[in-house]
Amino acid sequence: MPVTSKRIIAYIHARDADFTRKDIIDALAVPHGTRGRKSTGKRGRASAPVRDTAVIDQTLDALIATGLARKRRNRFTRIHSFSLEGRIRVNKTGNAALSILDLDILIKKEDTAGAHDNDLVAIKITDVREGCIYGSVEKILRREKHDYYARVTQVTRDAVIYTLMDAPGGMEVSAPRSGSGPEAERGDMALVHLEEGLHQKRQRCSVLATFPPDDEAQDLGRIVVKHSLPPPHGDYPELSAARGLAPDPGRRKDYTGLFTVTIDGENAKDFDDAISIEKKGARYTLYVHIADVSSYVRKNSELDREALKRGTSYYLGNNVIPMLPEILSNDLCSLREGVDRLTMSVEMDIDSAGAILGSRITRGVIRVDRRLTYGGADRILAGREDGHLAGPLNMLYELAMILHRRRIARGSLELTLTDQSLIYENNVVTDIQYIERLKSHLLVEEFMLCANVTVSRFIRDNGIPSLYRNHEAIPPDSLVELKDFLKLLGIQFRATGNTAANIQKVLSQVAGKEIEHVVNLVILKSMMQAYYGALPDGHFGLGFKDYTHFTSPIRRYPDLIVHRCLKSILDKGKPPYTTEETIAIGDRSSEMERVAQAAERDFRKLKTCRLMAGRIGEVFSGIVSGVSRYGFYVTLTETPIDGMVPLWALTDDFYLVKEDEHTVIGRRLGRRFRMGDRLKVRLTAVEIDRMIIDFEPV
Repeated sequence: MPVTSKRIIAYIHARDADFTRKDIIDALAVPHGTRGRKSTGKRGRASAPVRDTAVIDQTLDALIATGLARKRRNRFTRIHSFSLEGRIRVNKTGNAALSILDLDILIKKEDTAGAHDNDLVAIKITDVREGCIYGSVEKILRREKHDYYARVTQVTRDAVIYTLMDAPGGMEVSAPRSGSGPEAERGDMALVHLEEGLHQKRQRCSVLATFPPDDEAQDLGRIVVKHSLPPPHGDYPELSAARGLAPDPGRRKDYTGLFTVTIDGENAKDFDDAISIEKKGARYTLYVHIADVSSYVRKNSELDREALKRGTSYYLGNNVIPMLPEILSNDLCSLREGVDRLTMSVEMDIDSAGAILGSRITRGVIRVDRRLTYGGADRILAGREDGHLAGPLNMLYELAMILHRRRIARGSLELTLTDQSLIYENNVVTDIQYIERLKSHLLVEEFMLCANVTVSRFIRDNGIPSLYRNHEAIPPDSLVELKDFLKLLGIQFRATGNTAANIQKVLSQVAGKEIEHVVNLVILKSMMQAYYGALPDGHFGLGFKDYTHFTSPIRRYPDLIVHRCLKSILDKGKPPYTTEETIAIGDRSSEMERVAQAAERDFRKLKTCRLMAGRIGEVFSGIVSGVSRYGFYVTLTETPIDGMVPLWALTDDFYLVKEDEHTVIGRRLGRRFRMGDRLKVRLTAVEIDRMIIDFEPV
């Protein structure tokens, strides 16, 4: 049997002690007896074939290079155990990888043993070749999830075969036919539960529910299951007396005589911020009142542990999976019009240039005078309705513009990537539109930013452990890539010096031009993701040295932590958290924020696919908004819908992808598609199961 790297790895894996090159040769390369080989050694033993020794040397070199072994003189020591545990990552081809102990281990599809993405698995290293480490799954230790939406792909005499809809690699599972109830048919949908063992050589499953082939009513459930979003809240002991809850210790300031408004979306139900304003001469006093959720959610209570587990609320179209039970989020904590509510309030004295001259943070009681929508507030600012509110709203907008100009001048970036909104009629999505940017949006955003900065400085100055909202600067290599991209568009950009100022110059240059959206998108993608940390490391995108999240404790767990920290300072008490605890809470909160973003993005994609499913063959105007090795992406001009032009759809030439130049170009005819280019595309395919839309150039 020839010596292979796999056999060498298996031999080393089976040994507990150090080994030498000769040990491997004796065990694998030289058989017992000569078997026809020429004997050359003094003791008459057969020498190893040159090919075998070459493989042994290459494998040993690879083990050392990848950090799996160490050599001292002529002896080798295995550094890592060749049996490891970790979470597996499965890609859309079905192949997988696992990263642990600074090792990246590749696992072929046939060696995954039915493990699904993010499962906790035990693996063994099986091979080291060409600088890559290979492994195979020995055991699935814990399934990340057991429930999946699936599609019937085959019905046999004894089984129904399903393909999991949202598991990478198109994995198949099998359920025994029950013999009772309606027969499953190819194309039907089901919610399946993975079980131990195999059936028909596939992962065994049971069927929890079945649905017609194209049941749009299951879209929400599918996203919930795909991202393992939390179920409805149960009963919590502390809520039984919540309506009669007295304010927590500490004197409260009465703001009920101060004219106060909330400004939120049309369909909002949880109101966690309200604003008031006064002006004396050239000085403004801005009041930002935030729902005092920490008076109702006690630290380490069952409800508090559940809120930490959720991390955030999840907004899926017109559906909300709330972080807190509705009795709190929509009622007792919500700053509803005309009722007294507990708050944590920030008073800020601001001059005509937008500088904060002084601030005070207090426990408060407010009574909202008017609940306004963004559209309603904007109409008042435009003088189209409710004239008696024009005075205070115009004063608020005047201050918001002062703060906005100061923020931009001091290095804050202003990207113009508009949010999207699903339009419903009778609970069915009928359209997707960009959200119009209104004056009232700016007004609320500036005041919340101002309050967050003020609170962050206050906590930092008092030196207690807390959470901060951090955003790191763009890495140097990303700046170089951004510079190269802008150069292709004829836009000058300095990758050195004041990065924020240089980017803002670019944003000003492209404002109002056709390429504005794409340039903003590329700049956004070049940035790091914001996160929650235990140290105030600053926020690059906003240009703030101090920043935290304080203004949304109904829907974000970090804000609740900040409220508790504020109270401990006001009460001159013991800090509620250690630094180690805030690090763990920040990591969990950042993780769940990513889950929420992915779920919300998938829900929009799914609804977008449904909107486009009946429009195959139609022609649309679009702009190239991304390039990958599989083709290029197009964003439609009139509506926020994205799709791909796959390379295989470009049949008039052999096309090459130049990702570093953000370009796809024909090798023979030189036809080019580059980010920022406008073009006409025809809709060729919509796959609801995979949530993808394909176009072809016209």
